[in-house]
Amino acid sequence: MIKAYKYVSQKTKDSKSLAPKPLCAHRSQWYQLESRNREDSESLGRPRSGSTKELSPTTDIEECRLCKEQKHNARVYRVKLIVGLTLPFTLSTLDLTIVATATSTIASHFNQFDELNWIITAFSLTSTTFIPIFGQLADVFGRHIILQTALFLMLIGSVLCAAAQTWGMLLLGRALQGIGSAGLNNIIMIVLADKVSLKENARNKSLFTIFGGVGYAVGPVIGGNWRYCFVVPIPIAILSHIMIFVLLRNDLVEGTMFKKGSRWSSILPALATIDLGGSVLFISGVGLIILATTWGGATYPWSSPQVLAPLIIGAICFIAFFVYEYLLEPGKLFARIFPRHVAMLPYSLFERRDTIWLAIVNFSTGVASYSIFYFVSIYYILVAGYSASKAGLDLLYYIPGLGAGGYLAIYFCNGFPRQTFYPLLLGAVLSTVGLSVVAYAISTQKTSLLSGMVVITGAGVGLRLMPSSLHTVGIWPERIAPAMSLMQVSLPFGGTLGLTIMTSVFNNKFGRSSAITGLEGTGSSLNVHDTNSARQRPMAAKDAIMWAFISIIPIIGLSLITTTIMGNVWVNVRAKNDGAHAGGNNTEDGRSEVIHVPYLWALAKVTSSLPSFHTRDDANKPNPTGHHNHPQAHQQAHLIIIITTTPPTPQHHINTPDSIDP
Repeated sequence: MIKAYKYVSQKTKDSKSLAPKPLCAHRSQWYQLESRNREDSESLGRPRSGSTKELSPTTDIEECRLCKEQKHNARVYRVKLIVGLTLPFTLSTLDLTIVATATSTIASHFNQFDELNWIITAFSLTSTTFIPIFGQLADVFGRHIILQTALFLMLIGSVLCAAAQTWGMLLLGRALQGIGSAGLNNIIMIVLADKVSLKENARNKSLFTIFGGVGYAVGPVIGGNWRYCFVVPIPIAILSHIMIFVLLRNDLVEGTMFKKGSRWSSILPALATIDLGGSVLFISGVGLIILATTWGGATYPWSSPQVLAPLIIGAICFIAFFVYEYLLEPGKLFARIFPRHVAMLPYSLFERRDTIWLAIVNFSTGVASYSIFYFVSIYYILVAGYSASKAGLDLLYYIPGLGAGGYLAIYFCNGFPRQTFYPLLLGAVLSTVGLSVVAYAISTQKTSLLSGMVVITGAGVGLRLMPSSLHTVGIWPERIAPAMSLMQVSLPFGGTLGLTIMTSVFNNKFGRSSAITGLEGTGSSLNVHDTNSARQRPMAAKDAIMWAFISIIPIIGLSLITTTIMGNVWVNVRAKNDGAHAGGNNTEDGRSEVIHVPYLWALAKVTSSLPSFHTRDDANKPNPTGHHNHPQAHQQAHLIIIITTTPPTPQHHINTPDSIDP
């Protein structure tokens, strides 16, 4: 049964300045040790060995030496993360959109206009399907080795694309770029969550959300000559290799099976723990589904065997993947057959319902992001008559929206109310409203309103990117890599399927209202990148783009519904002084409380049945959750609601949140 405990401070603001500063972990430990030493000295008549004289007592106002050292180390680690990971993260986002305005030119150069969609598909297919396997590889072999491997694949792919002499060589390079992007996106998010508190994690991921938005929006602007689009990532990848090696190789988390100094002979035992069966099923299932939805309505009719066969086989493989992961749980059939295999995405992740809701939220975030980048630019080119470069410039309206959303997310998670639920809910509302009005602005050809809604949609995306990953770490602190892998794969998978739905609707609507003959094999449909012929019918293109946006509104609306039934994570709840965590200061950052039941339902229960009040004078008494209250003495009047159930989930280390299971 859920219980709510209300603590109300009624001290005045003036008394706050007179309040003594709480003892840090090290001062508390010093006083405890010193007390024991005095007792031993009095009883034995001599000082006890191992005296703590080096930990000289400090006043309430001073910071102890160890606290200062830990804060300094935390700042240095934060700077290393930002400097070392900014370029590779921007590279992974830049590569997705930099070729958006050059696809027609590339296809024309190779005389493959009827296969033009493969320029995008080859990248999006591999960048989605390989995300989970990189998460497991990072756990087994360590973050540094796998991060450098992903960068190397991105570098090789860019070189192949820039030097491509044949269509097949270009597509191979795009596929390698996609694999590298999958590794970069996933491992960077995992690294940002390693060794830091949720508060520090919120700061870092907010910054990288903005960096990613810059990469997404700058891509169409700097895109031009198609070979230049693939040359730009090469020096960035080389510089990223060097910076990661110099700054981060000694700080990143090591592998569970392959550690620093391990011999090459230990590679095979490490590989034996990889979930090969799950990897094959996942890559096959997701890849075939993306392939079928990409072909459907654009290259082949939806009823054709070329679409139905991969769609059905992909769906079977996708379902079989979850069955396989379930049977790989401890004690199940495959766990007995393959005792060394570790599940890539453990089935137990879905035991906590917020995992499913967060996956839907990330799926819809991908839909919102990709739709803006591709179909708003198509509107500018086909209907408004803009050039490709001007269309790319107008997409920059997305940046201030994304930045504002990211800043609000920082405030919600680090300022007030220090929770993840509210930015996720507000982001879902803004995305739903923004995309709905985008469809209206396109139908009425109100370009200024469209630009404003691009800003609103960007804010909705920015509000959800960081809190969703923070919420994921909050509910699964002991399974960061697989949980983050699931969320990371949901976003591009949603974006790819969202684009597929929009493309199919666009082709169908445009084909019905236009006398223009489509590409060979498409029937009445028209490829969205066939801008030369589409310019002849701007009004038909306008209606088709409007219906394309309307087709994805139900997906965005579903994410709004699922957000309302999510739990909540409190960031930086002041906790017991249990010492410092790696890369941060536990006395400053504290830990976090987690609610796994629907937060709005919990609030309703609290409102309907509040127990008797406890004041801050009860701070030294243990509350019924089993934790001691740790308020700051004499704070201004405020209300803290802590919703718990009995018993709380035990944690393995002090940096993990207090999990509260329903």
